Amino acid sequence: MTGSRPTESERERLLARIEEHLRSLGERGGEADARRDWLVRQILDHYRPLRRFIRREIGRYVAFGVLPSGMLSEEDVTDTVLLRALQHWREAPERGLFRWLRRTARRTVRQLVEQERRRIAHERSLEEPVAYQGDEWPDQVVRLIDILADPHAELPEDLLLTQETQAVLDQALDRLPELWREVFLMRAVDGWDDRTIAEAEGIPVEQVRSIVEISRAFLAEALRELQFSEVG
Repeated sequence: MTGSRPTESERERLLARIEEHLRSLGERGGEADARRDWLVRQILDHYRPLRRFIRREIGRYVAFGVLPSGMLSEEDVTDTVLLRALQHWREAPERGLFRWLRRTARRTVRQLVEQERRRIAHERSLEEPVAYQGDEWPDQVVRLIDILADPHAELPEDLLLTQETQAVLDQALDRLPELWREVFLMRAVDGWDDRTIAEAEGIPVEQVRSIVEISRAFLAEALRELQFSEVG
């Protein structure tokens, strides 16, 4: 699960921010300390998947024209989510914690977007995302389709995270149910094993394996459809 942990410099900054949050909350000692220490360890383990989820949530509001690009800082929103999670430490479940963190993040992003909308007095035009057309689709995307279609093929992280594949892959990922999308990304991008994902989501290990397999096939087909629609 090391792929999902923050780097050493990220970890130091994150721990400093968490410690600042804890000081602002007060209420130390006994159960509070033990439970919050556990939650801090879990936050470190889930930090990158959580931040990626927040990035996607903000991106959805931008893509739909609800929020101008750059109005919400991904790092600031993540800090707000962590503070709220620490404030509600008693509610944090030991099983299905990432699902709880996502729910907290979704509510937080929605509230912050509404605050920004009220603050903005005029509408701003948003540029349409650039689409790949016809044979201009990069080779990396075509290669990704082939790899996704093979259930036994490993998914190279460099291929999943290249700029050329991100825009197209995000469109396909948005077609997946949230649970499927997050399970697939934790497995394919973060390198979590099935048992760890099952614990984070509060679902059986067998369901994790099934979701990953079905999601791969679905994404391969979705990417083909997007490619053909651009050709047409």
